[in-house]
Amino acid sequence: MIKIVPLIGLLLVLCCSNAATFSATGVTGSGADDIVIGGHDLKKTVTCNGNNVVVDANDSTLTLKGQCNEVRVNGSTNTITIDVVASIVLDSADNKVRWKKAARGDKPKVVDRSNGNTVEQVK
Repeated sequence: MIKIVPLIGLLLVLCCSNAATFSATGVTGSGADDIVIGGHDLKKTVTCNGNNVVVDANDSTLTLKGQCNEVRVNGSTNTITIDVVASIVLDSADNKVRWKKAARGDKPKVVDRSNGNTVEQVK
């Protein structure tokens, strides 16, 4: 019994240190190439270059140029315009996301886990 307890502890450490995050497009590791936008009351334009974008900003107006893989919105009350996107994940409330073109198919995959969000295509 005494030998089992340290072994279980070691297994927990190994499992937690190799944890992956799940996204709308599948399993991703901690993306070193992810673009993270944080702050408050931002007015910012960012070029995606095929990367994932994580929006940790609030009350901001963001323009994402080029092709974005996944756009994950953790902040609230943002207005985000995206040129090309594969998937949009909304983990926070009251965001307005506008996309121009889907990376694949007719529209991007949308996962909305909160309230008051709108996602629409713009020309």
